[in-house]
Amino acid sequence: MRSQLDEWRFALTSKFIPAILIAPLLVAALFGYMFQNSQINEAPIAVVDEDNSIYSRQFTEKVNASQYMNVTDVFYQAVQPDTLLANEKYIAVIYLPRGMEQLRYQGKQVNVGVLIDNTMPSAVGNIRNGIQELITIENLSLSVGKLKVMGLSDESAAGIAAPISMQQRLLYNPTSDFIGFMVIGFVNVVALGITAIATASIVPRLRVEGTLAQALKRPLGLWLRVVPYAVITCISLLLAFGMLKQLGGLRFAGSATAFVIPLLLYTLTISYMGMLVGWSASEPSKVALRTYAIVYPSFMLSGVQVATIIFPYPIQVISHMLPLTWLFKFIRGIGYRGGSLSYFTAEIGVFVLMIGILSLGIGLMIMWEHRKMNVKTGMEEIAA
Repeated sequence: MRSQLDEWRFALTSKFIPAILIAPLLVAALFGYMFQNSQINEAPIAVVDEDNSIYSRQFTEKVNASQYMNVTDVFYQAVQPDTLLANEKYIAVIYLPRGMEQLRYQGKQVNVGVLIDNTMPSAVGNIRNGIQELITIENLSLSVGKLKVMGLSDESAAGIAAPISMQQRLLYNPTSDFIGFMVIGFVNVVALGITAIATASIVPRLRVEGTLAQALKRPLGLWLRVVPYAVITCISLLLAFGMLKQLGGLRFAGSATAFVIPLLLYTLTISYMGMLVGWSASEPSKVALRTYAIVYPSFMLSGVQVATIIFPYPIQVISHMLPLTWLFKFIRGIGYRGGSLSYFTAEIGVFVLMIGILSLGIGLMIMWEHRKMNVKTGMEEIAA
């Protein structure tokens, strides 16, 4: 109990409180504001219209009518795409071939060229979808018009021209909102780094203060010293999620009360991980570099930037050893999909297993410290 009071007192009076409370909130506010626009609309497009006919101009107007594209310039002679795309003035170039209108009336295929600058893949997804939708609608309307001339009804003509139609619906993040994966990832990585450094400093701090030997006599009290940091980090993340919901429109459909349970298990897990990583450091100032072994892999492999399924199998195995990977499963499962906590008993079991393994590691470190102290005492007795 005394060790808990000492650790709570230290946590509340140290720089941990302003760091863990302010940093995630600042990241949430800044990135929530920066990425409040969930998709790119009115992307600049250049059209090279070599036909310069009534139909090609109508087609250009349809491209410009799309919410995803803005035709900023039209060229009526051939232009090299490298020239147009070199300085990022345009994201894509659409080529309308010479004889486009004539080919249309003859019922022949018209090849429309679409060249997209894919150096920034996240910027062109909607452009590809917008152009594909436009081409599909244009083909359907032309086919239906020809069939209606043959005496078919609108319904029959549409059935022959497009017998199968697709009705697509994007679930849980219909606008591909950056808040829901990239921003929430940055917030969690920042909180992870601050908490890992704070908990990694516990044992080195006790060693410098000369109270580690006394703390080792009560292993349970030493093991519980991470609780203040886990609880405060849990509160900080809840506040950051709330800010993202209010400022950035974060979609959280599940029960916040149910989400607290896996969130607290996660913060306990990273706290014990930090304690174990920093245990053997001689002083608190030397633990920061050690925590990079937790933070950097978590940033790269836990699903902050890309889905973990894209990794080779051995990397996926490493990814599943990271607590942040499992937290994202809860964020997506409970927060975005609105799932019940009862759906995630296996994932909760993973956190419990991680805490058990890390606690075993801490127990081994306690035994190692006792052995060191016994050896030191024996050498002192021999020297005396």
